[in-house]
Amino acid sequence: MYKSRLRPLSMRIQFIRNNLYSRRQPSRKMEQRYDFNREWKLMSNYEANSLSKIKLLSYNILAQDLLMEHFFLYVNIKQEWLTWRHRLQNIHREIHKLDPDILCLQEMQFDHLPMLVQRLRASSGKRLEYVYKKKTGSRTDGCAIIYDSCKLQLLKEQAVELYDPNVPLLNRENVAILAKFRLKQPTSTEESTKDCNEVIVATTHLLYNPRRSDVRCAQVSKLLTELRCFATDSTQNTTPVILTGDFNSELHTAPMQLLLSQDDDPAAINFEALNCGDCTASTLQNEWITVDYILRSVCQQSRQKLEILSVYQLPTINCCANVGLIPNHYLGSDHYALGAVFALA
Repeated sequence: MYKSRLRPLSMRIQFIRNNLYSRRQPSRKMEQRYDFNREWKLMSNYEANSLSKIKLLSYNILAQDLLMEHFFLYVNIKQEWLTWRHRLQNIHREIHKLDPDILCLQEMQFDHLPMLVQRLRASSGKRLEYVYKKKTGSRTDGCAIIYDSCKLQLLKEQAVELYDPNVPLLNRENVAILAKFRLKQPTSTEESTKDCNEVIVATTHLLYNPRRSDVRCAQVSKLLTELRCFATDSTQNTTPVILTGDFNSELHTAPMQLLLSQDDDPAAINFEALNCGDCTASTLQNEWITVDYILRSVCQQSRQKLEILSVYQLPTINCCANVGLIPNHYLGSDHYALGAVFALA
């Protein structure tokens, strides 16, 4: 009697799946993405030790209280997509997929922060801690920095009020939060490298009003003063700085030009904005534009420099137009998240 040598159908299907899966695997590990309109772009071939790498995400997540206050801006979006329950699910899923070591958040509502951190802890298994600064006055949102305390040791933090009753232009309730970290090393090398593995991460959210560029310039000036003082020690050596946030300003405008202005003094801390792609956008303000940025410091007297390994590219304006209004069924905010991988060199 003839016996077929073919495997059972279920085994053949599994064999095909396994082979297809193996063919899809890239030759080297790539950073995961959440949105298929976006990709991670390699920026450097610098061979960094995994212990010196920092994966950072910056995200204006749209405070629910602000959404409700300005609900007229979202009337063309399904109401079910605007509930905090639905948005939290999408925001959590996106952050979990991107898996940062440090997460900088703007418009983080104070009473929603513990739940978000709890969910991220549960899904990632990381020992997450955070620092937070609520906006001045009665506003319920602010800025947060959430970090993996197994990888990073918090050395000091500073909340910055961008409100000053003695300065006419500093009459708004915006804030910033600064945090200095040390990357944890094996015990045998920790003592000898402790000053060489420090980084400052700062995040802010500047005034929105499109007509008040003068206020944003005043806020940038105060932020730069606080940052330079925070990053410079008694010997005039500086710690490298990563600055992120929603600056409510395009690159060509006065606030960003002030932030990116270059000082030739060797002790000066200058900033460079990371390139998140050409013809891209981070939010919709009458038209699709970029107002969210990640910046790194450049200073001749810095103990170390920040090498940019890869950047999470923002979606193109065409992609944004095709996706349509956000939040939607899979994006939880009206801004797109920014991401980058750095190495301390």
